[in-house]
Amino acid sequence: MSAAAALRGALRAAPRAAPRRRMGGLTNVHKNAHVEEWNGRREITEKTFDVGRPRTVATLLATIVAFPFVVHHVVKSELDTSKNNCINPKTKAIGTA
Repeated sequence: MSAAAALRGALRAAPRAAPRRRMGGLTNVHKNAHVEEWNGRREITEKTFDVGRPRTVATLLATIVAFPFVVHHVVKSELDTSKNNCINPKTKAIGTA
């Protein structure tokens, strides 16, 4: 058993450092510090987001409920008042003269 363990240990590759990669191959591209900061903030959003604050709850409700309702109401009223026959065909109900 010890010979097998020694063989496994010998066959196991030693950890190597990852090769340094250059962006864009051999060009002189430099990272933008503002973009890197934005990416860092985006990655930790789930850690910094707090639903318990009243302002956050109000913003969520306005974004998820109020804004779509207002857009729907405005578009529907615009379509109802439109004189376009393709959108609002002038049909009569069955049984009316």
